[in-house]
Amino acid sequence: MPVQVYEDSLELHTAILNEDGYSAASWPYPLLKQSGEEEFRKFRVIILENEYLKLTFLPELGGRLWELLDKRCGYAHFGDDKLRCQPYSFYTPQGVGSFNGFRLVEQRQERKNSLGPVDFMINQPDSDEDGAAVILASFGVHSFSIRYSIEPRVAAVRVEVTVQNRTGDTDRYRLSGFDTTLDEHAGVYPEGIVSGMDPSRHVWFTAEPGTFLNHRDCLVESYYLKRVDYSATLGPRQVDQYCFNLQPVFDMASESYVGEAGIGLLNADQIKFCATRPLLGHKLLVQNSHGGTFEAPFDAHPESILTISLGSIPGEVIAARISDPQGSEVATLTVGDRKHIGTNGESDQIEACQNWSPLRLTKLEDHELNRLTSDFTLRVPAYLELAARATERGDYQRADTCYEHALLFNGDDPLAWWAKSVNRRIGNLDNENAERTELLNAHYLSPLEPCLRAEAFLAQPRNHGKDPSPLLASFNDVPENFVEVACQLIQARFYEEAAYFIDEALRHQNLGMLHYLHAYLLTRKGGMEMEVASRCQMALRGKFPPMPYRDLEREILMKLVETHKLPQPIMDWLSDQLSED
Repeated sequence: MPVQVYEDSLELHTAILNEDGYSAASWPYPLLKQSGEEEFRKFRVIILENEYLKLTFLPELGGRLWELLDKRCGYAHFGDDKLRCQPYSFYTPQGVGSFNGFRLVEQRQERKNSLGPVDFMINQPDSDEDGAAVILASFGVHSFSIRYSIEPRVAAVRVEVTVQNRTGDTDRYRLSGFDTTLDEHAGVYPEGIVSGMDPSRHVWFTAEPGTFLNHRDCLVESYYLKRVDYSATLGPRQVDQYCFNLQPVFDMASESYVGEAGIGLLNADQIKFCATRPLLGHKLLVQNSHGGTFEAPFDAHPESILTISLGSIPGEVIAARISDPQGSEVATLTVGDRKHIGTNGESDQIEACQNWSPLRLTKLEDHELNRLTSDFTLRVPAYLELAARATERGDYQRADTCYEHALLFNGDDPLAWWAKSVNRRIGNLDNENAERTELLNAHYLSPLEPCLRAEAFLAQPRNHGKDPSPLLASFNDVPENFVEVACQLIQARFYEEAAYFIDEALRHQNLGMLHYLHAYLLTRKGGMEMEVASRCQMALRGKFPPMPYRDLEREILMKLVETHKLPQPIMDWLSDQLSED
């Protein structure tokens, strides 16, 4: 069958959780406790499948891969039909809790939106011979984009990950990884990590050389996957990318080989091989302990386990090699167990991250920022802050030059390409027929970036009617994106753009934080105390909580609290933050 990707729904049995106050750790969501009630709930799902595999994603619950069904044996990995709740949970706006599924975790703990909605995009195949993909993304203090793709007649899933530290100051961000519940049959080997409740039916996580994954104990019966060839942190606006494969295997309790071609087992009596893709016209070369070699044709198909008896080979078989029709090596199998690499303690890296002292660039003078541009660890955020200050002064040409320098050293940053383009637009630096290549670069790097969707609205003539603009309608699926865009506009000093965007955003979603951000913009103008007070009152009638978990939000609320009384949960949260500082 050709690869298919489509939307559907899934009914899951879940325990219901009730709100139980707030904590600094749980922002932007309330703490939750079990209510003792259960119900069935229907969730929107995305299905990606070919003739061998069927993947089910839950974009409404953090974008997790809920289930990986191996059609060849009918075994479903990762999820089940019930959202299993912890006795006490948080990080969910939907009143449900779950640690099931295969999901991205942030800084070695559950993401704040791990049970909230995320953006997604479907790439349909152009023909029956093409593959398809599902892209899931979330944007906030740290962003991620995960692309799951499968090809026709291939029993493996390609996973490509992009993560970014979106903070403007020099905060360090410990790398994201993946977490999924494993059991005693799980093992960690040089090729990757094997998981499965049934030892004969499991999934291998394998990666390319140089982008390999390692693990650490994270939660009970859980493993955490991360980059092994990278430092413990991402610097400000730094982007990291890595990729790996999910390769299900069945009817094989142990392996001698794991690789792109498949998964194989070699012992003295037989060879078993679970191919990832059809291997036709290949050759098998077997070597015994006497140095003799024996050749035979080798054809393997993903839909079944190929078993070859070695009983007729004299002596003891020690190795086997599979070659393609051109004679190139495809796989090498050796007799004996592969070495388990054990746990990988990361206490030194954790300590290094904890001891990092962030430098608040917004507090520095221009001459200090210019000096930091010679420091390779700080030059990018320094140039970005200099660009924002130049925009604020109306020196758009200087800002454009600073963005150019920042991109010279960090060209993978979609936010810098976006900000450079917006600066050129409002500064009239582009010709009337300019193509705005900066936006094209940003779209290529991050096709779901909410700032780009916002720019499609902001760049339009400002004469639309009273109805909400359809250009921002997609934000309603993930309302937090309204706050994220507003914060990025303010961070880059696009104040007029931010005010106009917030006005439009409030037509779509009455979010308390948007009112507070607008109140801050009004305070900058001076003499508008009544309007500021009105905005703070409107925030009380908005959706709560107002999500103060970005540094910019915290700073703005601290300024507003000096003259206006804010809700008690925010006051408590700010008090906790001040005591930590």
